[in-house]
Amino acid sequence: MKYTLVVRNDDLSKKLAEDIHHGLKDELIYDNQKPDLVISVGGDGTILEAVHQYMDVDCYYVGIHTGTLGFFTDYQRDEVDELIHDIKKNEYHCMPRHLLEVKVHLKDETKTLYALNEMRLDHGFSTQVISVYINDVLLEVFRGNGLCVSTPSGSTAYNKSLGGALIYPGIPLMQLTEVAGIHHNAYRSLGSSLILDDRQTIKLKGDFKDLWLGIDHLQYSFQDVESIEVHLSKRAMKFIEYKEMSFIKRVRRAYIHS
Repeated sequence: MKYTLVVRNDDLSKKLAEDIHHGLKDELIYDNQKPDLVISVGGDGTILEAVHQYMDVDCYYVGIHTGTLGFFTDYQRDEVDELIHDIKKNEYHCMPRHLLEVKVHLKDETKTLYALNEMRLDHGFSTQVISVYINDVLLEVFRGNGLCVSTPSGSTAYNKSLGGALIYPGIPLMQLTEVAGIHHNAYRSLGSSLILDDRQTIKLKGDFKDLWLGIDHLQYSFQDVESIEVHLSKRAMKFIEYKEMSFIKRVRRAYIHS
């Protein structure tokens, strides 16, 4: 079995990565090109970096938490020995985490992007006017700062800050949430999150001459975008759970328990 490490750039994370590398050197082969297992050492941002780095490799992901938020990670910074033991034992449950497939339709081509957490159209400096279609049926003409489409994994990220619902990560759903929508007598939109299954496609049309698009921790710039289509991809990232860590426990650890 081959593994690699994706490590947050701080002294603690680097030290723990060295400990993991030392603990696994006689059991696993280190390979940062085509690993079977990707070990993230850091926070949720490090997990996102790992997923985007190895998205086209058939591999599993596991994380140890040294950052500010560890919703994706099962292990704390003082549980390195436990992580090494569990990897060697090789008994686990696989949690598939669904990706969003985002198609940006330009005049002469289409760009396809994938998101583990969310896609964001969020322009705080100007009001956006966006026609929102669900399976080519007009839902609304949204006016406000922008829109966020999130996966169940991303429901606990930016979506939660917008007042969206938390969704169990194994369910093939996506969520459309407004960013500072305008609601008065002249303009009105749904005003709440909309949860859709994997049979639905969200299409966004607007005056997208200069578009900034957020995909997880990444940002993309496009000009003269004709439309954006978002749906749940058939691709899913495989997260390993060596020990039982329920969704409710994760929610409590990340947001409630201090």
